[in-house]
Amino acid sequence: MPSPNLAVLGRRVREARLARRLTLEAVVARTDFTVSWLSKLENGQLSPSLEGLVRLADALGCGVETLVVGLSEPPNHVIDRNGDFSAATSSRPASRNGASKGHHRKPLAEAWRGSAMQPERIRLSRKNGQAESDDGQRFVLVLEGRVLVTYGEEQILLEQGDSIYLNAAIPHGLTSLGKTEAEVLSVTCGLPLSSTPAVNSLKPAARRAAAAKTRGRASDRT
Repeated sequence: MPSPNLAVLGRRVREARLARRLTLEAVVARTDFTVSWLSKLENGQLSPSLEGLVRLADALGCGVETLVVGLSEPPNHVIDRNGDFSAATSSRPASRNGASKGHHRKPLAEAWRGSAMQPERIRLSRKNGQAESDDGQRFVLVLEGRVLVTYGEEQILLEQGDSIYLNAAIPHGLTSLGKTEAEVLSVTCGLPLSSTPAVNSLKPAARRAAAAKTRGRASDRT
């Protein structure tokens, strides 16, 4: 059963769309959403990310506040049930400086507003993963298949059950190897570079120098 918040949000989205005499297809054509995704949203069956709401409001020609004003605070926990992966995914870029084309992503905590972490299940394309980068850190665990991680100038092979924790500011890409698509659990965290264990253990002056050096290496590889 839809939660009260999601039901109200869905009703507002539908009202805004109908007030502008737009079909589901017309709204979808202005975004990278699917008709199924928008229909589920209007029926209170899913919770969009803040980024998704901004893009939807732009497509509808209304402010985000029109859609969310008066809604209660989000819950203090979020549960994502295992279900149809393909129906809940998108191939949109997830990073600030990248475009993981062909990768299908299922966000696992969209209902948690302003979250410090962004957990996702990602089904990887067998095409070469385009380099992406973002602020903070990233953890990737291989759930199925084999994955080639291109990290700066390095190439790292991960088997099922393997994981990698990396500085997300350095350009990196994920590619599925083998005949079937690989699937990973990816968690990104926007903690500043100075909060990473290796750097945080240094004295302030050395910490600043290490952070500047790491940013310089990332810039050189871009």
